[in-house]
Amino acid sequence: MTERLDLVAPRSLTWITEELPSLGPHDVLVKTLTAAISIGSELPVYGGTSRAVHPPQYPRSMGYESVGIVVACGFAVQRVQCGDRVVAFYGHYTHAVVPETRVIVVPDGISDALAILSILTCDTAKGVRKLSPRPEEKILITGAGAIGLLTLFIVRAYGVAQVDVVEPLAARHSLARLLGARNVWHPQDVPIESRAYAVAFECSSQNKAFALLQKQVQQQGRICITADGNIEPFVLTPDFHEKELQIIGSSDGWDYHQHAAWYFREVQRHPTHLEQLFELRIARDELISTFEQLAKGGMHPIKVLVSYNHIPDVSDTI
Repeated sequence: MTERLDLVAPRSLTWITEELPSLGPHDVLVKTLTAAISIGSELPVYGGTSRAVHPPQYPRSMGYESVGIVVACGFAVQRVQCGDRVVAFYGHYTHAVVPETRVIVVPDGISDALAILSILTCDTAKGVRKLSPRPEEKILITGAGAIGLLTLFIVRAYGVAQVDVVEPLAARHSLARLLGARNVWHPQDVPIESRAYAVAFECSSQNKAFALLQKQVQQQGRICITADGNIEPFVLTPDFHEKELQIIGSSDGWDYHQHAAWYFREVQRHPTHLEQLFELRIARDELISTFEQLAKGGMHPIKVLVSYNHIPDVSDTI
């Protein structure tokens, strides 16, 4: 058996118990250890306001970031073995049967929190790879939520030194600096003389931030819309035409397995401070109440880490 978190109507979550599917020859059974709430994408879905799915469809499962342990393998599985800790993409389930190609083995010494970020760092790396900033180019990022801070981590790891961040919440400025931002400004404090950015990343899902980037980048500058929060439409300003800007979109990751190999080496070699993105840590049975509090706007953690440590074994279910 498994339990999954289902959204049955706007702002209405419930745990559903169901039978696990049969284990196929190339499948693995994963017992969840840790998951995460991806606030930028899950909250609009929770509230029924996501522009990505219209009209909203119910019921639907929630989440896509999981770390678990492999407890059973199909007879033809070759990539993983029982006991391996893996990153997976099934979200808020206690157990899941998934193809072996859809899990990524986590090396020893890497925490669940760091491991789970291999998913979103791959998504942000795709946008960075599309724009291919050179080390000497100046970069501006709008938004110091999860996507913005992980974009900052990626461009700094790729060797870009001059990266500035715009973020309206002062509480997020210190972490942006810790991750390597040269300057961190409130939107109203961005200097006029700073309009010389070759590359920019929109990571806030806010049209006013998109307008700011169009104003701040240089002639023929490149802008990547990395956040997909689907909050409001984006509008091209006169700067887009006058400066002949290049604007591209970027969504899911480029290759999760290849990226994870690079990412795991990177976080093993250097202290990253990335675990500080998880400003709220909860147990699985607090998920529903946490979504309720997030939707009310009373708290604004960058990310939420969810522990599944007290779920039972399912060795008798396969």
